[in-house]
Amino acid sequence: MSVRELKTIMDYVDSKIRKLQDEIEYLKMLREFLEYRIKKLSIEPSNTELPAILSEANWRRYPSGEGEWCFADELPRNFIEELKEKGSKTLNGYRYVYKKLSGGKEVVSRRVLNGFKTVG
Repeated sequence: MSVRELKTIMDYVDSKIRKLQDEIEYLKMLREFLEYRIKKLSIEPSNTELPAILSEANWRRYPSGEGEWCFADELPRNFIEELKEKGSKTLNGYRYVYKKLSGGKEVVSRRVLNGFKTVG
């Protein structure tokens, strides 16, 4: 092989190394984010902190526009356990309901109660 061909191969290898280094950095950031989420979800909030945590959750609107839903694993464990026991809970003007879907996914739905906020 000529020197030029070897340099071309070396440039190719260098570009692959750079791409892998970029991917490693991305994976490190993703891992840090996952560690943060695990830590955040592992800490059980107090009853005074729970409304703020619930308001920040990744709620998705139902197509009908009436209510929202969220994956259960994105919410505090003790809240989910309480919903499983009681079936539903009213908090800050929302009625929360635990549901296990046919595919095994666990979700929580919530709907606004008559436009007023209650704690319960």
